[in-house]
Amino acid sequence: MNARSLIAFVIVISAFGIPAARAHPSDISYLRVKVERQRVEMRFTFNLLSLTRFVPGIDANQDRHIDKAELEAAAKPLNDYFNQHIEVNMNEKKATLGQAGPLECVWPVIDGSNSVADADYPVRYVDISFTQAVKPMLADVWLSFDIWQQTGPLGTIEATFEQEDLRMQVPFSQGEPDYLYDTGYAVEEVFQEPMKLADHSEFKWWWLFWILPALPVIYLIRALKRHAKV
Repeated sequence: MNARSLIAFVIVISAFGIPAARAHPSDISYLRVKVERQRVEMRFTFNLLSLTRFVPGIDANQDRHIDKAELEAAAKPLNDYFNQHIEVNMNEKKATLGQAGPLECVWPVIDGSNSVADADYPVRYVDISFTQAVKPMLADVWLSFDIWQQTGPLGTIEATFEQEDLRMQVPFSQGEPDYLYDTGYAVEEVFQEPMKLADHSEFKWWWLFWILPALPVIYLIRALKRHAKV
């Protein structure tokens, strides 16, 4: 075999004989973060296979099926796992995920049964929601995931941050486990404060000459902090 033939053989083997590692749909989880000025809601969507890796023993009777009752019984251990393995900072201060809502099974009831066989764990999903109020306002939220030992190296979380009409997609993975989302509400407050003062007769308009030039500096500082965390 000459050199040219050998190179062609290597290319063929690389392209077809050794497929690249890539995530399977069952390795993908989802997160929706709904951001409001004084409230944040997080809704995680994991399949049953992932949940059994997070908290072994959800199948309490070991019949290789999981039903809604068994899932509800595992709610507290699951919530404890999430709070231990998902780090949350809000307004640059350590926080929690918030108040947990009831688990929601995202699969149909078949023949009156909501039981799922272990072969279907990868394609049966569960919604887990957390909500909390934030005072005086939500300036930023930072999330960091430490779940990759259970999901495996191909595990990913496809997150969507929703703020009014804005939608921002952010992927989390073992290589990129954290992200800082800046709501912009803090900057809005700086802009609105002079307008509030303008309603008073004692307002000094010359203050604007000091406040307005400072706004880019404030924004730059917040951007640098965001970059440092990411």
